[in-house]
Amino acid sequence: MNKAIVLLLASTLLTGCQSTAERETENKLASLRCWHFRDQQPITREQISYIRERSDNGDLLCKTMLGDLYERGHGVPQDVSKAKLLYQAVAEVNPSAYYQLGRLEDEGIGAPPDYVKAREFYQRAAALPDNSASKNHLARLMEDGKGGPEDPEGALRLYFSALTVSWGDAWEGIGRLRARGLVLTAEQEKRYNQAWVASTTARLRSKLRSVQRGLSKNLEPGAAKRPVKFQLEYIPGSNVPTISLLEGSGDDAIDQAVLQAMSSYRFSGEPILPEGQKSWKVNSSLHLNVP
Repeated sequence: MNKAIVLLLASTLLTGCQSTAERETENKLASLRCWHFRDQQPITREQISYIRERSDNGDLLCKTMLGDLYERGHGVPQDVSKAKLLYQAVAEVNPSAYYQLGRLEDEGIGAPPDYVKAREFYQRAAALPDNSASKNHLARLMEDGKGGPEDPEGALRLYFSALTVSWGDAWEGIGRLRARGLVLTAEQEKRYNQAWVASTTARLRSKLRSVQRGLSKNLEPGAAKRPVKFQLEYIPGSNVPTISLLEGSGDDAIDQAVLQAMSSYRFSGEPILPEGQKSWKVNSSLHLNVP
């Protein structure tokens, strides 16, 4: 094969790849449009037709959104049976949609609750990775003994498999089971505290950015030369931190303004303190961008 033909073939393949990528991007945007339309007040005939056409052409997100419209009776006559058929059609391709069917049975939408079916549907969806909603709902049914035997240990494992932050269903479920007397393993305690630290770090960064923007606008130019270093201390039983100044900026007014602004920060959830440890301390710093 001569060099010119090789180059032509490579160029054709590359163009084909680019076209495929472009089509995939267009399809994603079209799917997101269905998501955007679902909560329009009021939703128009044209928007419903768009969702229906995309659904009929195999767009799974749009098919799910059409099911949602029928479930709620938003822009179309409410028809839970049609919603179930649409969710089922999606689930046959993407089993994560079994969550929708489990939710309908769990909440008794369109019929009395059927916790046996709800468990079955949640289990199918929970078998997939990154499906925390199904895991949390299945764990709650197991925790309460609905639709099958009560299984607090199994529920605890599911809550931990869905745990990422120190709030929400998984965190609260673990808290309830601990209150019932379930003892966490050393590995579970570690994961529990990791979720708390990760959430505390993320929320603290967000708070610092907000404080930095606010104070940098209002302080006198040239006031701060060094960052303000401080400590937030978590004490069991309170989400209000004890704040201590570790190292000032060289300007008392700025130091006090930072401490005052940080005084509204609140911890989310409670970590499990290691034996002998009476509090949890988090060190942080803030440098104000004062011109």
